[in-house]
Amino acid sequence: MDINNFLRAKKRADGPVYKWLPLNQHLLDTRNVGAILWDNWLSQGQKLRISEDLSVFDFEDSKKVFMFLCQIHDLGKATYNFQTTKNWNSTEELESILREKLHRAGFKDTDRELACPRKSPHALEGEIILRKAGFGPDIASIIGAHHGKPAQSNELSKQVSYLSNYYGSEDPSDPDYILWQKAQRELIARALRDNGFKSPEDLPHLGKASQIILSALLIMADWLASNEEYFPLIGLDENSVANPDERAFIAYEKWEKSDLWEPSSIEDIENETDKDIFELRFGFSPRDEQVIFKKIIEACEEPGIFIYEAPMGSGKTEAALVGVEELAYKTSRSGMFFGLPSQASSNAIFPRIEKWLEKVDGDRHSIRLSHGKAALNYDFSSLASNVNIDENTGKKNEKKENQTVLVNEWFAGRKTSSMDDFVIGTVDQFLLMSLKQKHLALRHLGFDKKVVVIDEIHAYDVYMDQYLKESIRWLGYYGVPVILLSATLPADKREAMVDAYLKGRGIKTKEITSSLNNLKKDPYPLITYTDGDEIHQYEDFPIRQRKNIAISKIYNEDLLGLIKDLAKDEGIIGIVVNTVKKAQNLARECVEVFGEERVELIHSGFIATERAKKEVQLLGMIGKKGNRPKSKIIIGTQVIEQSLDIDFDVLITDLAPMDLMIQRIGRLHRHDRDDRSEAYKDPRVYVSGLNEDFEFDPGSLAVYGGYILARSQYYLPEKLTIPDDISRLVQEVYSDEDLDIDNKKRYEDYKEEKENLREKKKAKAKTFLLQQKICKTQKKHNKETMDDWLNEDAILETEEKARAQVRDSDDSIEVIALKKRGAGFGIFGEDKDLSKSISNPNIGRLIAQSTLKIPKAFTYEIDKIIEALEDYNRVYLRDFQDQAWLKGSLGIIFDENNEFIITSDKLNKIYKLKYEEKYGLSYEIIKKEV
Repeated sequence: MDINNFLRAKKRADGPVYKWLPLNQHLLDTRNVGAILWDNWLSQGQKLRISEDLSVFDFEDSKKVFMFLCQIHDLGKATYNFQTTKNWNSTEELESILREKLHRAGFKDTDRELACPRKSPHALEGEIILRKAGFGPDIASIIGAHHGKPAQSNELSKQVSYLSNYYGSEDPSDPDYILWQKAQRELIARALRDNGFKSPEDLPHLGKASQIILSALLIMADWLASNEEYFPLIGLDENSVANPDERAFIAYEKWEKSDLWEPSSIEDIENETDKDIFELRFGFSPRDEQVIFKKIIEACEEPGIFIYEAPMGSGKTEAALVGVEELAYKTSRSGMFFGLPSQASSNAIFPRIEKWLEKVDGDRHSIRLSHGKAALNYDFSSLASNVNIDENTGKKNEKKENQTVLVNEWFAGRKTSSMDDFVIGTVDQFLLMSLKQKHLALRHLGFDKKVVVIDEIHAYDVYMDQYLKESIRWLGYYGVPVILLSATLPADKREAMVDAYLKGRGIKTKEITSSLNNLKKDPYPLITYTDGDEIHQYEDFPIRQRKNIAISKIYNEDLLGLIKDLAKDEGIIGIVVNTVKKAQNLARECVEVFGEERVELIHSGFIATERAKKEVQLLGMIGKKGNRPKSKIIIGTQVIEQSLDIDFDVLITDLAPMDLMIQRIGRLHRHDRDDRSEAYKDPRVYVSGLNEDFEFDPGSLAVYGGYILARSQYYLPEKLTIPDDISRLVQEVYSDEDLDIDNKKRYEDYKEEKENLREKKKAKAKTFLLQQKICKTQKKHNKETMDDWLNEDAILETEEKARAQVRDSDDSIEVIALKKRGAGFGIFGEDKDLSKSISNPNIGRLIAQSTLKIPKAFTYEIDKIIEALEDYNRVYLRDFQDQAWLKGSLGIIFDENNEFIITSDKLNKIYKLKYEEKYGLSYEIIKKEV
């Protein structure tokens, strides 16, 4: 008699209907679905590295190790503690029936009270039982980690005090003690036998990288096997399922949506089609620099990290996608992650990557847009049948036999999104790879499967850099190829990324430093890359066209006077300032002088849908194929720096860090045009906000700090040649070279302030940063286990907190902005009252898109403001919580004058918001009278 046929893995009471699943069956389900995942989902590169780690040269032998882990993962459920614990979804009657099964298996006493049952969760019990049975700590630690949190050493050492949790007694001669022990041994013996092993000694040693990846794959297999839609429970009167061996294949067919990507080499693709890869994928002939990037990757024997620096608009994205194909082929990866700084930039690039993916190989591939508002993106949601609930896009959702890009909603969860095949999202998804949180191994599994691309690498601050470097180090550890893209990158940041990757490979610091010292800092364009343990650089790029830009330095703040002079001639005047408030004030002044039609304003203080419309309108006016007006004054903030392919005839910009000013200048004479007015034939930028004593305006200081502004002003030239001067200027500004200035006091104060802030950010980042030594020497390597991998007090349990932790941004409040319409409300830009239709999913989604961020000035008493808004919503917008798209959101209804007052007895001030479709959100803070 197999005792484990009487032990339960799962139980549930659906009213009067009781169901269960024997432990043996769940272990068999997990083993079988795990085997299918190994064959059909895990990449060849992952299998190869695991096999090399095991010193096994046959994937089938490595697969058997994983199948053993799957079959033994719930060993800890064969314990008195687990079998006699009542769950929340159980009843006394169900418990009584299950205890009767235990009695039939031979157990005498199932009513013993345990002193500390919570001290022994079943994953931890499984690890202890395996260790006692003679298995190595490597195998045992995977079982201990299969619920997402690896065991801690102090937990393991204390388990000797809780033997009754395992055996119902602490007396080894107790009959029940002996029977529980027998049940556990039978599970181990069967798992060994079924997978071709005779004893624990037959299992090869697993290094830490393999432990992490296999633990995550085990979690994935367990989650699938625990899904009752795929693996239904059976009646309590049944002891076995009807099709024990087939049900995993039936379940996988329900779950599986895509094919495993097994890419071909670029050379083979081009030879087979007799076409260039860029023509095949994008419909154009490649630029010289794109061909160079492709050839460098093709020539690498052991590709690692690639940092590609080139001017804005030079086709880095397309070069990177072609590079992904070749790197995936060379390293046998089966997916891609493409990370960008913001939701807006992720949304913008999603359709481009979708079109590329459609042309890759004709197979079915699963794609995911991964950020907080991905479900509101029409391009993505139209692919996802059970995400998209907009009836207007129904035609897009018709299933087509030849559809190659699709969505698997199993990966919609926040813990599973990074495991999808092709993921486009904010860089946060990647940074979370090095954040201490439960189920972290799943992220490592997802990224280990892919080629990783991070765009606009210059856009991340000191705080985010800590997570960025650590995540890159883990990519080096796993041998994952990574492409980093930037228009402008300081040399120390470039070297830090390479250093992190090579440290992940286990290269000694001394050797890395020696190689980095030989690198050049100034060449541009530049590709810095690793091939194995060696660092290389390529700088011999042909320069197609040089652009000379005159720079006028403005030491006064008479911007309106300057604009008046420039506006005498026909052309598009672009103005980029550092704060929303300054942009609004300047726009109002310009409207008074030039009229509303001539002035456009764009910044982050618009409702999300309104800002998106403004971006589309801008592209329609001054994009590459835009219907260009004769004269416009376009005022914006940092939103103009990235992702907008627009062309100014002349540019005015506030002083900003040099690399960001160069980004802004990238919008000046961006396109080759023959129709510019004679006054603007030669590109010129006016840099305002300069001050001989480095006394900068408070807004710019708050955004960037005085140190980097002072250095950017000091090195600002009279003429800028693109691309020649880009790298040199950026390196000078971000170097430690002292400045030859008369009065250094203010500059030195700025420098001290910058250093203090830098250290504070580093210290803050380390609170949840996953920092562990990576051992490559065999002696140390063999001692590594997953135990204590997350052994810190600071472990983030919730996904929301985790995402907030990887960005050092001030707390902010996002609301849904509504407009009073009669007795109800609607959205800005439409006159319809939507308040009575809020239960309609399409209306809910429409409303959910109208998000607006409350100014940072309100964060002084943010908790009280949120509390006041919650009180407001309970009275005026309580229906939000019954709507799937709106649940958890805070809304505000602007009155007929487009105003909204935030006030309560608990607030120290009154906050007055005003929204104008022309100018966006403005505010006034009013002190309460005492």
